[in-house]
Amino acid sequence: MLIALPSVWPTAVRTALTLRAVLVVAVATMAAPWIGPAAAEARFTPGPCWFTVPDGEAALCGTVAVPERRDRPNSRSLRLPVAVLLSTARQPAPDPVLFLEGGPGASPFGSSEATEERMEVWWELSAPFRRARNLILFDPRGVGRAEPDTDCPELDGVAPTRGTRPVTREQRAALERAAVSACAARLETAGLDGTQFSTPVAAEDALDIATALGAQRINLFAVSYGTRVGLEILRRQGGRVRAAVFDSVYPPDVNAQEDAAWLAQRTYRRLFDDCAANRSCRSAFPDLEKRFLDLVERLDRNPVDIVVGDHETRRALRLTGGVTIAAGLEALAISEAIPLMPTIIDRAARGQYAALAEWAPINWLGDPEVADGLAFSTECRESVNTADPLKRADSARRYAPYGLVATDDPGQRVCRLWSSGHQEPAERLPVASPVPVLLLSGAYDPVTPPEWGDRAAATLPKSRHLVFRAASHIVTSSEDCAMAAAVTFIEQETVPATVCPGATKPPVFERP
Repeated sequence: MLIALPSVWPTAVRTALTLRAVLVVAVATMAAPWIGPAAAEARFTPGPCWFTVPDGEAALCGTVAVPERRDRPNSRSLRLPVAVLLSTARQPAPDPVLFLEGGPGASPFGSSEATEERMEVWWELSAPFRRARNLILFDPRGVGRAEPDTDCPELDGVAPTRGTRPVTREQRAALERAAVSACAARLETAGLDGTQFSTPVAAEDALDIATALGAQRINLFAVSYGTRVGLEILRRQGGRVRAAVFDSVYPPDVNAQEDAAWLAQRTYRRLFDDCAANRSCRSAFPDLEKRFLDLVERLDRNPVDIVVGDHETRRALRLTGGVTIAAGLEALAISEAIPLMPTIIDRAARGQYAALAEWAPINWLGDPEVADGLAFSTECRESVNTADPLKRADSARRYAPYGLVATDDPGQRVCRLWSSGHQEPAERLPVASPVPVLLLSGAYDPVTPPEWGDRAAATLPKSRHLVFRAASHIVTSSEDCAMAAAVTFIEQETVPATVCPGATKPPVFERP
């Protein structure tokens, strides 16, 4: 499953009269509605914003109704919350920027407690885009404030123990099984159709939102899993897309389950090679790779129980070889943590596990930032159930010991209990499109590596792929030049050949 990192992207209208005025202005700046298969069902209903709009800014908020099933004429509607952060231009361009969040299952607005903080970031980061265009944010179906509610509060009980002894793998699996089964039964009783959560459905919903807002053409800005939705939009209705920026590319013709061992190995290979090529790092941490592999082997034979975190985040965990690899990958997925990794590995090899253990992932079930049901349905349909067991096993052998990272993956356990649709083979084909696309990748990304960006670029003849050597997942969250390049690309449909010259510089590692 893709790491659902909290996105760093993030009383607009004080009276009904003001809201109606904003609606008229906003729709007037967009072209006449594009008429498509679901245009009749896509309806925008204005409403109050659920976040504070700063002085001098304006937003249009409301919901767009989309059909639950597009293959049934009388299907019920689902309401998706939409916020249009309005352009500061007097006459905005008619093609807004539509943001596609990652996950699957993450909300661009964040959880209810974090919405105000998230939106403050959004206002700031979207300002360059909004010099010329409106920016559209929305919760996908089943996510955040959108209908239906697919959260699984039953999973809240499957949490890391706050005691001094971790639960065993078998105990956790039993707790997960009971919680997932209870959630699945409850959602089924409530009428939730797990087959209606997929990348193609997400793409159609996004297009319906643009249609309901009167946008004939759009620009796409997508991160992580959102890039897969964006590519599906290009496949289905590429003529509606003027330009696209895809950050941390997740093409449809890859399977993260099959590639788990390789994803881990290539990320650590990048770290060890960069350290060995750097005189200072090589001197401070000789034989870093060997010491790490020895550490993994030692902890795989004799795991260490450790308590990490402060009073509120305190948890007990068992540090095994697989957990050690996974903890390093969690750190390497954050660009700012990359320079610290040689020191963290060095300390762990000396028996000082605290810094490494802090990065050990909490089991992904019950993540408060993710809509569990939507995530399960999509991942089971498109990753877990379609993964070839022989390819998984071959990858684990070929890239040993990094296959240990998938030893305790709960995906297969969940998907045996969860209802999801069947993915058509055509969905797994590469996307070919003449639309101008800017692809952004971080060299250290253990989730969506640069090789996947290259793979997508092969069938996108007007694409440009920028790889940032010191960055990891979601490059625009850590590299100012990446964000500037994204803005330029949306404005001009191209970027200069010399854009972001600093992108080729490797990380500067901290010394002990």
